[in-house]
Amino acid sequence: MERIIAMTLAACGILSGCANPNEQYGRTWYIDGAGNWGFGVVDVPVGLKDAGYKGHVSNYRWSLTLNPALDQTLRFIAKGSSGVLAAEITDFLKRNPEAKANIIALSAGTGVAVWAVENLKPPYKVDNLVLVGSSLSSRYDLRPALANMNGKIYCYYASTDPVLQGPVRILGTIDGTFDDSAGLVGLRGPGANSGRVVNIGWNSRFTSLGWTGGHADCTNRRFVKAEISRRIDPSLGSSGIRPKERPEQVAQDTPPDEPDRSSAPSATTIVN
Repeated sequence: MERIIAMTLAACGILSGCANPNEQYGRTWYIDGAGNWGFGVVDVPVGLKDAGYKGHVSNYRWSLTLNPALDQTLRFIAKGSSGVLAAEITDFLKRNPEAKANIIALSAGTGVAVWAVENLKPPYKVDNLVLVGSSLSSRYDLRPALANMNGKIYCYYASTDPVLQGPVRILGTIDGTFDDSAGLVGLRGPGANSGRVVNIGWNSRFTSLGWTGGHADCTNRRFVKAEISRRIDPSLGSSGIRPKERPEQVAQDTPPDEPDRSSAPSATTIVN
C-alpha cells in the first residue's frame, strides 16, 4: 500500500526533478499537518526569506484525503509519502553535494519528516530538522533519524496545544500510539539524550512573536523569521529571546510557563 501511495504522489508531480537556481545555497522543505490545510505554507517560506535565508524553500504536500482525521489514522499515507520525500531529498543532495538540506514540519507532517530522514540512503544526510506541534509520540525512537543527520532535531512544544490535547488523544499519534505527543511535552524517547535533540517549551515571551501556545500559530511569519530560521542557520533571525542551552540541568529545568512535571524530557532543554 505504501508503494502505491508513493507511485500516486510521484504521478501527481509531487516528486519533481526541476532544479531551482537557489538550490546552490541549500534547500528547506516545509511539511504541513494532516489534511494539508495550508498552515504555514505561505508564512514559512516568506519568514525564512525575511530572515535572510538564500536557499530554495518548498512546500511538500502529502495528504491524499485533505481530511485531518483520515490522515492521522490512515498512517500508510504518511508512511508512503515519506518515501517519496526521501527520494526527493536524495535527488537534491546528489545534484548539490555541497548544499544543506533541512526540514520544518507541523503536526502529523512531523511523522512524514522523521520517516523521510530515516529512509535516506548513505551517504546522504539532512542537516537540521525542526518539529512544531508534533503529533509524533514523545517516546519515538529518534536514533535511526539521527543517524542520517548532520545537525540537530529541534522540537517546539506547548502543553496548551488544543489539537494535541483533544483530537490527537482520541485518534492516536501519527505513529500509532496513545502516548503524549512530542508537541505537548517534548521528545524523550531513545536518542533524545544524545545531545542532538533540543526541546523548546512555549514561553509567554513568544507571544510577541505570534506563538500563543496554540497548535499552528508558531508557523506564522514573525516566529519563523525570528526563531525557527536560526535553527536552520544560526546566522539567521533574532527574536530578542535568547534562551540558554543547559544540558547538564535537563532533569531540573522546566520553561517558566510550562507546568512542572515529574519526568522532564531527557533531551537538551532550552531554558529561558
